[in-house]
Amino acid sequence: MSEKHQAFRSVVAVVVLLLCVAARGSFPQATPAEFKAWQDRARPQLEQILFNGHDKGPLAPLEPVTGREETREGYRLTEITFPDRPGHKTHGWLARPLQPRGPKLPAVISLHGHGGTGLQTFDPHEMYFYGDMLAKAGYIVFAIDIGHEAIDIDRNLQTPFLPKHVDFPYTGQKVWMVKRALAFLQAQPDVDPDAIGIVGLSNGSFTSLFASAVLPEIKLTVAACSLIMHDRMWRRELVHCRCQYLEGMDGELDYYDLAALIAPRPLLLQYGEKDKIFPIGSARRAYGFVQKAYALAGAPDRVGIDVHPGAHAFVGKVPMEWFAKYLPLP
Repeated sequence: MSEKHQAFRSVVAVVVLLLCVAARGSFPQATPAEFKAWQDRARPQLEQILFNGHDKGPLAPLEPVTGREETREGYRLTEITFPDRPGHKTHGWLARPLQPRGPKLPAVISLHGHGGTGLQTFDPHEMYFYGDMLAKAGYIVFAIDIGHEAIDIDRNLQTPFLPKHVDFPYTGQKVWMVKRALAFLQAQPDVDPDAIGIVGLSNGSFTSLFASAVLPEIKLTVAACSLIMHDRMWRRELVHCRCQYLEGMDGELDYYDLAALIAPRPLLLQYGEKDKIFPIGSARRAYGFVQKAYALAGAPDRVGIDVHPGAHAFVGKVPMEWFAKYLPLP
């Protein structure tokens, strides 16, 4: 082996070592007690990263306004708008079964990805069809709009630069809407407030992980095509939407720490083998950390990975099994 080749391998080894170093605030892989103490410290830290203090002010009263209604196969859709913070509103669609199985039902927050809408999650022909799937099964489903039109954006997200010093981070705004949507659902007389889950694909999945990490009231999380290593997300050739970047996470928390904050609540992660947006290699590497976190939380059987042969897509079979198991209908 030439000296040049040896030098190159040494450099590669150093780079790989640096990329494998855990972020400063990542969960300790030591004892269950230390892990629990980390969760108690890290959750407020993540809330600060997401909300930058915008969660400390007075809450806007939940005063929902209903709009259009549509009847679909087995459920009725109602357009809902409500203030989520002063000067801002959340818009979405609420599905209720036409023949509910009981006086109180489990509910699911359904989040679309980039370029989608909440209403599209109720279209069985769209890639975000899981709202329709769950509503037909008998769940109450609330799909809110979290696209760029629904948040306050003050920078051009098409630039190659990562958005720094954003007053209210874009992902934080989306999680805040989920937080208020959760409160809306808990106030509904036909919703079991202790049986609310969340599901999403792509950016909807990404937002679901953050929301579940800071909102223990979410009892089941199904996240499709989003978990990745932080260094792979922003330091390599992948070009992800800048709205997903959180400056405060740099060197502090990795994305697998979100799943660690969800433990021991049930979590299903789904991936496509041919996904070029969230590559399966980085996904599997991140999942290795997630497994360690759930073992420390005493719930190794409450986290799962479902890998399908497709690309960036949601496949319903295994998620429905998880909903039936951990968020069962009456």
